[in-house]
Amino acid sequence: MTQVDEVLRLTLKENDCGMSTILEPSSMTKGEINFHKAAKENDLESVRKLLSEYHVNVNCKNNLDRTALHWASANGNIDVIEKLVEDGADLESKDKYGMRPVLWAAWFGHLEAIKVLITGGATPLCTNKQGMGILHCAAQNNHVGVMNFIFESLENMNINEGEITGRTPLHLASEAGHIEAVMRLIDMSCDANARDKDGKTALHLAAEAGKSEVIRKLLNLGVEVSDRDADGKTAMHIAAEEGHLNVIEVLFDFDAKADTETIKEMSPLHFATSRGHSDIVTTLIEHGAQLDVVNFQGNTPLHLAALGNQSEVTKILIKKKCQVDIQNYRQQTALHIGVEAGYQDIVEILLGANASLDLREKLGKTPLQLAARGSFVAIVDMIIKAERYYEVTRDYHEKELDDLDPHLYLRQPRHPSAAQMKDILWKLATKQLKPGDWKKLALYWKFTAEHIRAIEHQYTGTHSYKEHGFRLLMIWLHGVRKDENVMRLLFEALSAIERRNLAEQIRRRADFRREKFCMNSLCSIT
Repeated sequence: MTQVDEVLRLTLKENDCGMSTILEPSSMTKGEINFHKAAKENDLESVRKLLSEYHVNVNCKNNLDRTALHWASANGNIDVIEKLVEDGADLESKDKYGMRPVLWAAWFGHLEAIKVLITGGATPLCTNKQGMGILHCAAQNNHVGVMNFIFESLENMNINEGEITGRTPLHLASEAGHIEAVMRLIDMSCDANARDKDGKTALHLAAEAGKSEVIRKLLNLGVEVSDRDADGKTAMHIAAEEGHLNVIEVLFDFDAKADTETIKEMSPLHFATSRGHSDIVTTLIEHGAQLDVVNFQGNTPLHLAALGNQSEVTKILIKKKCQVDIQNYRQQTALHIGVEAGYQDIVEILLGANASLDLREKLGKTPLQLAARGSFVAIVDMIIKAERYYEVTRDYHEKELDDLDPHLYLRQPRHPSAAQMKDILWKLATKQLKPGDWKKLALYWKFTAEHIRAIEHQYTGTHSYKEHGFRLLMIWLHGVRKDENVMRLLFEALSAIERRNLAEQIRRRADFRREKFCMNSLCSIT
């Protein structure tokens, strides 16, 4: 939390922290508490009585080091301010945040209070711990009347003075979106290109805060749209990162570039994809942003979308025909990144886009090996399904491939009897298959050695083979064509691995189910 945020949190408005909590510490006497309360509420009679009859110290402080004059100044209570000044109140007293009475008056825009305090001897050139003076306070809160007084009546006021982070009044007004304050500062010839300690101008801060109208004003006044901060970011980069589409649209109106790169070779599209701002991603691409531009690590926007688990953005990039198999400097594709992080949705989308399953990252691992090493069982099975889909059943599905939802073919078998088969396969794997049978079936069905190792990698004990077998059977079922007889194929496979008796049980069960179905159909007709 910045100093400004902290000041705002502890403002003196009626709806802020109550008197009984922050404002009434045990170190204050009852008279002092009432004195502060009277000053805040503009109760002049009580203030006079407490000072004259109860001899309350005019400069008594609460736990935030605030005096009665702070309260009166923040609330613009002129009569009380005059009385306190008359009785010797400390005009330069600082609270915990270095805020003096005149700064509080400027913060809340109480012009007459400022005049009384300065006439009474308060210095107008003071600053708080954040380095903010009265012009910063006024500009931050769009108090143009106070700003006019400062410009017209006070001397030696530096309009371009930076607070502790180097931000000038224009920075603060722009960030807050105060058009009136911005224009008044511009009228007084402030430096519109002044930079804070991070190299940011008012344009950068307005872009970060999403203040599109301020940006339009600044650009109309001649501020450079492609100006960069210390990291080489333009307003376009910042708006893309923060998700401000309204700012992006204004910047394009002023011929901002969609592909400008930062010091680390990051484009606006990199920032938008990493944060998942799908509307901005679409807009940038429509304005010519390169889909496959790489940053200093060799990452494309697709890499960063995968890294950030941004599924919607990933779909957009793929739909716009980005290259899915580009490898970064670690030789990782977006699929490697998604698998390594265990992002199932990202992996599904990339597999649906026919991402390569053979490419190896720097340590020589394929996506399947990374998934097995990370114990991502669902992803392991998904990759094997995809590989078998493309290599074994592609001819059958070729006509459907372009319009096929990845969620359909990677999560659910497409065979009509798949739902009924699930119970049969579960019983087969957990009750009937012997420990080595699932591997024999895998080889018969042309699963690769790598597939078998990946399934077997998830070891849960001496009965792991049951889970391995069920996973294998479900992956196999996934690839069975819709026009094939599942039970016949299962009978043939069990017979081939010399489990003839078990195969006969499966056949008899299939015959019984078929006979029962026919009887039910006959009865319904009758």
